[in-house]
Amino acid sequence: MNQKRLIDLTKEDLLENQVWEYWMAGNIEYVRASGKTEVTEDSNATHIVVTDFIFNNKTKHLGFCSPQEPGGLDRIQPVVLTPRGQVEFYKENEWAECEKTRAFVKLGFDVKDVFPLTYTTRVKFDRKLYSGTLSDFNEEQ
Repeated sequence: MNQKRLIDLTKEDLLENQVWEYWMAGNIEYVRASGKTEVTEDSNATHIVVTDFIFNNKTKHLGFCSPQEPGGLDRIQPVVLTPRGQVEFYKENEWAECEKTRAFVKLGFDVKDVFPLTYTTRVKFDRKLYSGTLSDFNEEQ
C-alpha cells in the first residue's frame, strides 16, 4: 500500500493492517502499512498499532497508539477513530475548554462517559500487549 496522511487513516485500514510505519515530512504525518505482526523497541522505524479503547460507559472503540517507546503519553499518543474524525488524547500544550468540547462532540459522549478509559494494543510490543488508563486529556493514571 502507498503512503497516506495519518489524518486519513480509517478503521478499515487498521483492521486490514494492524501495524503501520509512521514518519513526518514537511510537518505532515504519514503512514504506510507494515508487514510486521509485532513491534520491538529496537526497530529503526516508528510504528503505530491498532488499539482497543474502552470508555467509562463500557462502550468499545477502535484507534491506534505507538507503544514502541513506552513512557509518557507524549510517546504513546493514543488516538480514537470516530465517524467525525480522529480524537487525540494527548497534545503538547494544555487543552483549552473549547478543544475538549470539540473532542467530546466527535466522540459523541460527555466527560463522565469517556473518562477514565482504558486502552490495550492488539499487537504485541516486545512480546507483550501494551495497555494503559487515561483519567483525562493529557493525564495517565
